[in-house]
Amino acid sequence: MKLFWCSLCLWIIGWGSTLQAQPPQVQLGPAFNEPVDGWDKLLLLKNGHTVYLHFTRKAGIEVTIYNQQRTIVATDTIVGAGWDARNMGETEVDGIFEMNGQVVIFLQQLIKYKPCLFRIVLDSENGSVIREDRLGELPSILQKDVYALNNLASHDCFVEKDANSGYYAVALFAGGEIRRDENTHERVRLLHFSPNHELINQACYYLPDSTFRYFTYLGMAVADSSQVLLATTGFNPRSKTTVAASKVIVSTLKSSRQTFEHQPLHYTAGTGNVKANIQYQAARHLFRLLLVLPAGKGRKEDGYQVFLNDIEAIDGKLKSHHPLQWDKTSAYAQQHLGYTGTYSGLPQQWFLHEDGSSTLLLENLSQFTQGHHQYLKQHTNLGDIGICQLDTAGIETDGTAIAKAQVVNGICEPFYLQRKVKGEWSFRNKIQALNTNTYLSFEYLRGTQATFLLFNDYLQYLEKGGSEKAHKPLKYANDANLVCYRYQNGHVQRTFPFGVPDADKGYYCMLGASDYAAEGNIYATVMISRNGSDKKAYIAWLQL
Repeated sequence: MKLFWCSLCLWIIGWGSTLQAQPPQVQLGPAFNEPVDGWDKLLLLKNGHTVYLHFTRKAGIEVTIYNQQRTIVATDTIVGAGWDARNMGETEVDGIFEMNGQVVIFLQQLIKYKPCLFRIVLDSENGSVIREDRLGELPSILQKDVYALNNLASHDCFVEKDANSGYYAVALFAGGEIRRDENTHERVRLLHFSPNHELINQACYYLPDSTFRYFTYLGMAVADSSQVLLATTGFNPRSKTTVAASKVIVSTLKSSRQTFEHQPLHYTAGTGNVKANIQYQAARHLFRLLLVLPAGKGRKEDGYQVFLNDIEAIDGKLKSHHPLQWDKTSAYAQQHLGYTGTYSGLPQQWFLHEDGSSTLLLENLSQFTQGHHQYLKQHTNLGDIGICQLDTAGIETDGTAIAKAQVVNGICEPFYLQRKVKGEWSFRNKIQALNTNTYLSFEYLRGTQATFLLFNDYLQYLEKGGSEKAHKPLKYANDANLVCYRYQNGHVQRTFPFGVPDADKGYYCMLGASDYAAEGNIYATVMISRNGSDKKAYIAWLQL
């Protein structure tokens, strides 16, 4: 792998050249107007159909279904029974999945200030609603938030699905200030469902000794029908006489029980603002938990440290934990990108492989404040990419850094790409022009024959690259172009899948709307074609 990324980086920063290659085979659907409002998501189904969902702000969810020949076979608009299609500004999507050949959308909306979670099941043949269920609601968001030691009590709904079996879990966190008449044992509920949407287990989440009063949701993983692992940060509010305490807790709910089994991770005592990703590795009967801990006592001084935790599925006990290092990635960045210090990207996506090894994708993230308008103040720099190859124990075996410069409106947190894949989204910006997130960051596609890296960038940097100081950050998509790098057998090939761009002609893609089917090596995205001032949108399928 290292030869590929070496060649790639040399080309990007102008020190070498790559082989020109025939672009991937591309199929385009019928042209339509560029989506300028709302949000878009594609889903590649196992039957060969492609479902295109456009979440409008006022008209509901527009559904378009393409067959295997990439022609439209059905359209519909979903307006909902219990939720208001005219109020999408108060709506977020907590997940979009294929289950039993159907499209399932988990949609959360504020109704009279209460977050309500809905499950919407669509027919994959015609896009119509098969069923709509209200899975639960939380208390009003008007109650006081609880924040201490950089921990905010979660007041939200969360959904996670087992990629292998289709079983899934829903967590309902009521995280506001505790009222005197409230039962603290009922503030967090977990629901475990089968792929047929049958409720197979449910339980309330609490600690038997009441060590902590409040909890921050970190992540959740489902092991088919047998169990669910939930990770939280438990903490207490700060008072005048005591110092607020916090600790990460991993908790297991087995399908045969109605109570959780808890294990605090003692090395995390006193931490706040923790980020996490949990995955279940069925072949090894392991839950694997990545924790991103901020700098503090006994930790790195560059802002964070990442710990890999292996948890036995059979008993929920911590098998091992250790900090991850990417010295090879840092050395590569120093040699090829001009770094004088360590590479300090944050985890964005984590791929577990069948042999127990894994690939961890990193991205430099830095927040800054600029402007006076309330929607213009917060921004995030999305910088250089790091690609770490880890062995079964989490030891870095190879590492590479790739130059990239982008800036997005709002706060982008670790594991953004992991959440993007499952379709998490919210209408965070009232100003449509600020919703550029879907065009930024990058795609890493590990196929059976080759590996691909895709991202949008300005044309001048595709030709000559540049250092971080010289590389103008990509902020607006209109002037961007998609570039694809393909690695196979030690060679890197640069391609422009939709044609070579120039000053008046270009092609850029909604990476946030895309989907990838590894079985057939098919990548689907929304492509915007720009020819002068004329712009058209297409659903594009790339055979990688």
